[in-house]
Amino acid sequence: MNSSLEGIKVIDLTQVIMGPSCTAQLADHGAEVIKIERPEYGELSRQFGPFKDGESLSYECYNRNKKSIAINLKSEEGKKIIYKLVSESDVIVNNFRPGVMDSLGLSYEDLSKINKEIIYACGTGFGLSGPLKGIMGHESVAEALGGFLGRNGEPGRKPRRAPAAVADASTGLHLTVGILLALNARHKTGEGQIVDVSLLDSVMWMQGWEVSTVTNLDEAIASDSNPLDSGVYEASDGLIVMSGLFIPNPLKNISEVIEVEDLSEDKRFKSMEDIAKNASDLLEIIQKKIIKKTSEHWVKEFEKANIICSKILGMKEAINQPQIKHNKTIVEIKKKDAKRNIVGVPVRLSKTPGAVRTFPPKLGENTEEILLSLGYKSSEIVALKNNKAVE
Repeated sequence: MNSSLEGIKVIDLTQVIMGPSCTAQLADHGAEVIKIERPEYGELSRQFGPFKDGESLSYECYNRNKKSIAINLKSEEGKKIIYKLVSESDVIVNNFRPGVMDSLGLSYEDLSKINKEIIYACGTGFGLSGPLKGIMGHESVAEALGGFLGRNGEPGRKPRRAPAAVADASTGLHLTVGILLALNARHKTGEGQIVDVSLLDSVMWMQGWEVSTVTNLDEAIASDSNPLDSGVYEASDGLIVMSGLFIPNPLKNISEVIEVEDLSEDKRFKSMEDIAKNASDLLEIIQKKIIKKTSEHWVKEFEKANIICSKILGMKEAINQPQIKHNKTIVEIKKKDAKRNIVGVPVRLSKTPGAVRTFPPKLGENTEEILLSLGYKSSEIVALKNNKAVE
């Protein structure tokens, strides 16, 4: 079965999470993704643990379905290889700091002269221009400057960054969307363009509701959790989370489930403003009831009352739950001497589905194959290796 991006060729100069998560999605859906890596060391995430069979699991999760060529981008011979690749490619993706690609002779102006149709996709910390353009981007800094980190705290505890790379992952998604939009635009114009996506903008996008509150009403965002919206409670066998904001009077329904008098008639909880002021009182009332029975009991009873409720799972439980298995969210990939379980293709298409087909490549695994496809002779490849232009 044909894949959605079959025939699209991508040059991947990305590292760690943001960029590789983008190019992984392109590769999953059929694009030929050629990963450019530093000789000897490879991309940064190859150095990050944990490791299995001597290979980085951090690297492997976002680098399936790709080919690897190790090129010294500071050598003239190495640059010539990139220029040849650009001449027959559709997209080049990087997540270097602004200015790095220019210093290597790989600016959009340089490459668009070689191929006017090339789509030049950039994922940065803060954007390709502006007062922060030269600052190194990172998940924690994006969360901090985006207002997210400051909100992720409780009284008496310092804020801490999210336990997952939310800025990196969302920026990777936006980078993917930008590339697909640019590919579609190219059908009309016949020309490529720059795609500019940043961690900072992505963090703001995730907080759209909160940004609207602050910018339009000049109000602070309440830091206390709303007991009716994602309130966390301890059941007899673990934690649950509960939300009742999609029905007219959720507090009445909650009261019926936990078998207390209608709390919506209590003057402390008459309005959302009252609930916010007296949140600790309401939390205490609900918690005293929740602790008496199991999480399974409360999930069933709250669902009957149209109140959203779920048990809070640990990562191992989450991975092994029936829905994840049904969705085939976790897939196994194999090669002769190893196998891995990784997150599969998150976007399911009915007629042109993506797939995890090949194991993440070893550093420079496809160097000779790619050079031969570009017209290099075997003797020339030996010379390039001897000159340390490639590995």
